[in-house]
Amino acid sequence: MVGMYVKCDRLDCAYKLFDEMADRDVASWNAMLVGFAQMGFLEKVLRLFYNMRLVGIQADFVTVMGLTQAAIHAKHLSLLKSVHSFGIHIGVDADVSVCNTWISSYAKCDDLKMAELVFCGIEEGLRTVVSWNSMVAGCTYGDKFDDSLNFYRHMMYDGFRLDVTTVVSLLSSFVCPEALVQGRLVHSHGIHYGFDLDVSVINTLISMYSKCGDIDSARVLFDGICDRTRVSWTAMISGYAQKGDLDEALRLFFAMEAAGEIPDLVTVLSMISGCGQSGALELGKWFDNYACSGGLKDNVMVCNALIDMYSKCGSIGDARELFYALPEKTVVSWTTMIAGCALNGEFVEALDLFHQMMELDLRPNRVTFLAVLQACTHTGFLEKGWAISIIQYDDKGISCKSGIRPLLLHGRPSWKKRKLKEALDFVQSMPIKSDAGIWGALLCACKIHLNIEIGEYVAYCLFKLEPHSAAPYVEMANKYALGGRWDGVANIRTMMKRNQVKKFPGQSLVHINGKTCTFTAEDRYHAESELTYPVLDCLALHSREEAYSSHLKWIPEHEAG
Repeated sequence: MVGMYVKCDRLDCAYKLFDEMADRDVASWNAMLVGFAQMGFLEKVLRLFYNMRLVGIQADFVTVMGLTQAAIHAKHLSLLKSVHSFGIHIGVDADVSVCNTWISSYAKCDDLKMAELVFCGIEEGLRTVVSWNSMVAGCTYGDKFDDSLNFYRHMMYDGFRLDVTTVVSLLSSFVCPEALVQGRLVHSHGIHYGFDLDVSVINTLISMYSKCGDIDSARVLFDGICDRTRVSWTAMISGYAQKGDLDEALRLFFAMEAAGEIPDLVTVLSMISGCGQSGALELGKWFDNYACSGGLKDNVMVCNALIDMYSKCGSIGDARELFYALPEKTVVSWTTMIAGCALNGEFVEALDLFHQMMELDLRPNRVTFLAVLQACTHTGFLEKGWAISIIQYDDKGISCKSGIRPLLLHGRPSWKKRKLKEALDFVQSMPIKSDAGIWGALLCACKIHLNIEIGEYVAYCLFKLEPHSAAPYVEMANKYALGGRWDGVANIRTMMKRNQVKKFPGQSLVHINGKTCTFTAEDRYHAESELTYPVLDCLALHSREEAYSSHLKWIPEHEAG
């Protein structure tokens, strides 16, 4: 009865019945503990566990699973490790289902090394498909598609037959153009094993192709679905919205409603995000009203997305109004508003918001620090930016003050003042391994200040991290070109050909009378090019004349004459 109430989400009835029980065995305690864990009531789970031990009830593998679930819900890594230790102590670490849960849990808590240690600790003869799937999915959480593929290959070599979960997990890790080839290979494997008729696999394929830049393949799959679900529609709409093709995304949005499928939270969030990326303010306002009429604006995620959209569209006043009207502001709300102010030149307000956030004892994340330090960079507040970046570390390399690991953003104020060597030393002394974002930002700084020596070292680090990403190659080639090092440019192009690196041209979007016009870099074949580019050239000339006139105002008359 306790278990039934728990499964029906009636924890009040479950606990009342549990409390009235004269005799409770381990199953009784576990049922209640798992119920609290599923709802995310961490304190109640721990209190219940303490009382359970106090009355002499011996925990079993179900108890450990419940405690693990509570740790996942709270993303509490140290608690998860404690539960892991307790599980080893009572001897349930030999249970493969418990190990599989730990693998998944560590991955969700961003500790892939521990997940792999647990996986490797399972005897080869005891590993199941779930064990391998948990590891593949774990790599997906960490956006490491190369690792996902490696585990997938070893799974096949060990004679395990992949299932729908394997394919879905693996495809979910392919989220960039560089992973498109691997995504197509997994698609072929899915067809070979007959999973291409499963709607969850098709929906994941639509999302994968869209994120990897092949929207046409995604549309072919979408058009071939007989019974489209809400997820199918949302995946396709999101693909067009991410690409910036809001016209087609909106057409599908209305077609979805006409087909009887009501757009949900994810659909609306995708459209709002697309409006922000494309600068479609009027359409963004329409979705603001749509979310309000559909009762979705009560959701803080929708409000945060709208704040981000208004900020990116240059309507900081609307973003500010929405932010201050929020009844409950999360860390994401504050961070989005701070980033919006920094993006729109309201740098002092961005710093004020950060200080307000700290006074409320809200724990900033790495994106918060990035936004604040961008504001410091643009206002020239080198000392303030450096003060924010000073971190007090504990034995795990985490800040005792803020809990944020130092990232590239803390070095940025240094290289603004041409202190590139200081910034490089900072990056190299960090207690965590620098990622591509850190080295990429430093490479951009080297290009700005024409420092080829440090730039070559940074580019080498980037080439090792992301051999198939075009960005570092292009940045380094441009830096060589600016310095007149044409031999260096030729070497970079040779490396790109050898590593099969493809450079996708940049695009800009302009919305006119509800229609989206796309312009590609170095492309003069646009339908309206004969009218557009002469006007653009005139505007560029006018801007240069304005800049020259402004410059003359600051020159003394005797020098100007």
